Amino acid sequence: MQRIFPRASFTQLVQGGVCSEDLSISELGIFGSYLRNKDKVVINSQCGYLMRTKVSSSNEGGVAAGFAVLDSILLTDE
Repeated sequence: MQRIFPRASFTQLVQGGVCSEDLSISELGIFGSYLRNKDKVVINSQCGYLMRTKVSSSNEGGVAAGFAVLDSILLTDE
C-alpha cells in the first residue's frame, strides 16, 4: 500500500469556536456495507462518507483528538 500525498491548500478551520487559516489537506473516507449468506450476497453498497481536514504539517488525523475537523464536499468543474 502506498501513501497518497494530497495537494495542500489554505483553508479556514474552526476548532473550539476559534477560526484560523492554515495550509491544510483533506481526507475522504467511504463507508460501505457488505452482508452475505453463504454464497448469496444480500447487501453490497456504499452507505456514506466522512471528510476530515487537518493542517498539512500534522501526521495525526483524529477529529476527536483535536487534530482534524469535520468537513463537507463541494464538487466543481475545475
